[in-house]
Amino acid sequence: MNKPDLIIYGAGGHGRVVVDAALAAGWTIQSWIDDHPPSLTQWDISIVASKDVVWGTLTSRKFIVAIGDNRIRADVYRRLCELGLIPALVIHPSAVISHFARIGEGTMVAADVVVNPVASIGENCILNTGCSVDHDCRMGPHAHLCPGVRLAGMVVVGAGTTIGTGAVVIPSINIGEGCVIGAGAVVTTNLPPKAVAYGNPARIVRSIE
Repeated sequence: MNKPDLIIYGAGGHGRVVVDAALAAGWTIQSWIDDHPPSLTQWDISIVASKDVVWGTLTSRKFIVAIGDNRIRADVYRRLCELGLIPALVIHPSAVISHFARIGEGTMVAADVVVNPVASIGENCILNTGCSVDHDCRMGPHAHLCPGVRLAGMVVVGAGTTIGTGAVVIPSINIGEGCVIGAGAVVTTNLPPKAVAYGNPARIVRSIE
């Protein structure tokens, strides 16, 4: 099935990963936008400064926000939706997604990701390279699983939470909204909202104000 042209907002390192996944999945990049473009072009695709975009001409176009920071990505996502753009779902063709899983619009699924049955992923999330989401997990909007994260079955991840590279969460754990889990952590107990935790087992070191 032919996909419509895609607008990508964000031209940093994560932006390049999103462009690569989108092209592999058959999208055509219509516009690549950044607040402060690192260059004029990348891979023969022009990068346009956001201040130079005539947003009124892009109503009803598909977009994805390619920014790793959850808060910034959420802000840009909401702003583009208010302008009448439509969030896209970008899935790298090497990802394995159950027919019985649900993934929200605006989410980016990178290479070698696995999402198992009855998992539910919110809008505008990032499932980064090689992470896995097991059965019956629930992930709130604007959250980010970094490369190599492992969520066992029935884990709940709150909105806007980041789980760092290679972290593992055992079954049936609830992680609150706005948490930050350090790389390589092993989460064995529930975590309240806005907790910063790392280690094996993961322990709360502070809260985000």
